[in-house]
Amino acid sequence: MTTKARAGIYHSTVPPFGYRKSPEDSHKLIPDAETAPIVRRMYELAVQGKGYKAIGNVLKRERIPIPAYWHHIRGERTWAGFQGEGHISNYMWNETTIKWILSHEVYIGSLVAQKQSKLFKVGKNYVKPKDEWVVVKDIFEPIVDLELWERVQEVNGKRRRMCKAKREPSIFSGIAYCPDCGRRISFFPERTSKNNPEKTYFGSCQNYKANGPDGCTPHRIKEQDLYDIVLKDIREWAAMALADEQAVLGRVMEQQQLNSTVDYGLIEGKKRTIGKRLEEIDKVISRLYEDYALGRLAGTSIDNLMPKYQREQEELGKQLSALQEQSAEHDSTEQNAEKWISLIRQYSDLKELNSCIIDELITKILVGDKRRVNGEKVQSIEIHYRFIGNLTDSGNGETIQ
Repeated sequence: MTTKARAGIYHSTVPPFGYRKSPEDSHKLIPDAETAPIVRRMYELAVQGKGYKAIGNVLKRERIPIPAYWHHIRGERTWAGFQGEGHISNYMWNETTIKWILSHEVYIGSLVAQKQSKLFKVGKNYVKPKDEWVVVKDIFEPIVDLELWERVQEVNGKRRRMCKAKREPSIFSGIAYCPDCGRRISFFPERTSKNNPEKTYFGSCQNYKANGPDGCTPHRIKEQDLYDIVLKDIREWAAMALADEQAVLGRVMEQQQLNSTVDYGLIEGKKRTIGKRLEEIDKVISRLYEDYALGRLAGTSIDNLMPKYQREQEELGKQLSALQEQSAEHDSTEQNAEKWISLIRQYSDLKELNSCIIDELITKILVGDKRRVNGEKVQSIEIHYRFIGNLTDSGNGETIQ
């Protein structure tokens, strides 16, 4: 693959947005008449000082479809989220996509390959240092000229430095999600009043932030409120686990049963019933062979009876195997619950949260949208702990705003 890349041979299945594969040679890219002008427009908007979100808003207003739409309608890559021509989702540009287009060297005609390598022992890819990438210049016809591309990289570099100067990322970055659209909750500063120069950080659904009501609803939450809820929940579970481990194990298993669509008590009953019937069939088959051997049963009779019992035996065997697999899952759930209890009980005296603690204990937090209940605003926060998932039916906390 590296040899092909160094030779300037393009080998990916789907061409980058703005390009199409040459009809004469599928390993060569040529600018696409329909989408290349969109790429050029994005670079022009960027050099004018517009950020990724602003560029996305311009393209959305002008009803310019996103790359996933073009790949889908051309049969290059299926887009599972496609909801038909003219649907608003066709024009919802993602900031990550815009950032990729505004930084990739393919748009100045370069082939960039071997950016990632696989760690076979853990089954994951990692991005290699840039000096290890294979970059072959002037392979394709460029969509933007080098001067414009370099100016945009300069603008992008300044934007990154400005972002880095603000503060460290929220400890909930990559952990907090919107339960409705599945996008992340992003955190940003706001001044709460004109007289207060201090800024307060709030979280909001990325989809709503990028696309407004067309994308999702706000799912807005003050970062400090989320911090307090998570810290309180960890402390409470840790204290309970330290005081009575078996009681907590019972509660966790009970909640796992409620979250599950499987009734494990019913499964055990079915296993016993099937096991008993299989024993009966074994006895019947043994008697049939015995009667046949002693001459009490004709060969035609055993030929008629045996297939019936063998079919039942085979079907019941399959059912029993499936039930045993479900039982094994239940056993695994209990082992995971014990792991979680052993982990959480260490944090009964937890004073403050940090990203390491969050990553160790929690896999995700779902931030619900605010709603009114009995005249008061409430918001559900659903914490999914490592090994065991969510511990309540309707969210780990209700914060009244």
